Amino acid sequence: MKSNHAHPSRRARTLRITGLVAAATIALAGCAAGDDSADAGSAGGELTFSNWQFLEDGKGPIIWDAVKGYTGPDDNVELTKVEIPFANYADKLSTELGAGGGPDVMVLQDSQFASLVDAGVLEPLDDIADELGDTLNNTNEAGVFDGGQYGFNWERPTYSTVIYNKDIFAELGLEVPTTFDEFLTTAKTIKDELGISGWAGRHQTAEIDGWTLEMANWIYGFGGELSDGKKLTIDKAENVEAVEAFLETFASGVAPIGDDASTFRAKFGQGQVGMLFENSGVATTITSNPDNAVNGQNMGAAPLPLANPGSNSQLIIAVNANSDNKEAAKDFVRWVLGEEGQTAIRAGLGASAMATDVEPDAAFLEANPWATQFLEAAKTSKSTLVDGFETESKVVWREVLTAVEDLRVNGGDVKAKLAEVQESLEAELG
Repeated sequence: MKSNHAHPSRRARTLRITGLVAAATIALAGCAAGDDSADAGSAGGELTFSNWQFLEDGKGPIIWDAVKGYTGPDDNVELTKVEIPFANYADKLSTELGAGGGPDVMVLQDSQFASLVDAGVLEPLDDIADELGDTLNNTNEAGVFDGGQYGFNWERPTYSTVIYNKDIFAELGLEVPTTFDEFLTTAKTIKDELGISGWAGRHQTAEIDGWTLEMANWIYGFGGELSDGKKLTIDKAENVEAVEAFLETFASGVAPIGDDASTFRAKFGQGQVGMLFENSGVATTITSNPDNAVNGQNMGAAPLPLANPGSNSQLIIAVNANSDNKEAAKDFVRWVLGEEGQTAIRAGLGASAMATDVEPDAAFLEANPWATQFLEAAKTSKSTLVDGFETESKVVWREVLTAVEDLRVNGGDVKAKLAEVQESLEAELG
């Protein structure tokens, strides 16, 4: 991950972020984790670990079971889970960390991670990187900011894959699409022949974070990007083509309008949607539900039917710089990154790429042959962070997706609309 500190034109925004954190610290200092009365050098006692995945059906209990037995090198650590729903996870953590509080260890999305490092509330972990060296793979580069290691890969679920219902494809004699035109034709055939959705995806700013990951598949898939590393490129030709294809898909009637992710994922599991562009974690959840019609054997997975690889959702494990128990927190991170920890949590992370090259269980791969595609796609998928504008990525994507939603609802010229977004963001970010 790159820092944007080298761009003076965006320094003002960085200072605004830092200023907000400072203000929160003053306002909420009473709940700060770094209270002077605490023993900051302690390596034992309670260690709090925050991860929204603890609340996910199926996956959450497996992950907690994998880590809850951790007691530290001196057998004097009690790990406590902090459960925060995904919908308000980022906002709650930002408020707590900005006030000097929050959990000792946490899992973060890469967009929030960049902002929190920039605000100075995450602990440098270069010593752990040096200790573990070559045992870590290149996914851990996502935890590097300004040349320092502030986190490590907890999980990299790639979205750069189309999953499909093999039974539907067999019934209709369909081939797996490899181009956009083939994809749309296939989706229309499923809709026309069976009366169900040929494909489904997010399309509303009410799901802005998830839609960012999905829309990035289209942008990247058509060879687009939102910046060249130095300046924004919102209205470049490839982005226009990607948005036009996305809008054409919804206009064709093959995709449900109004369904949120939980709804269309449930429908896919029940055999009521033919295809999804999905991530490895969701694929694992769908196929592990015994009540679903789609299972590990009749779900197929293939590269996106677009010219280029798509996006990934990078999750990073990090340590609170204001933790009262930083040494224990860092020891826990070492354990997670070691052979025992990686093997333990692999069971809950299915086909996602991890910090080391630990393979999924052989029995899992046999039961879920689709998983291989996700593991391969993780090698080439890209982060949704906007190159050179990492800490402003959420702002950039919100403006872009707001425009796409408006185009879907009200119509209009895509190129002109994206040019407006380009001009607006240039004025805001410099």
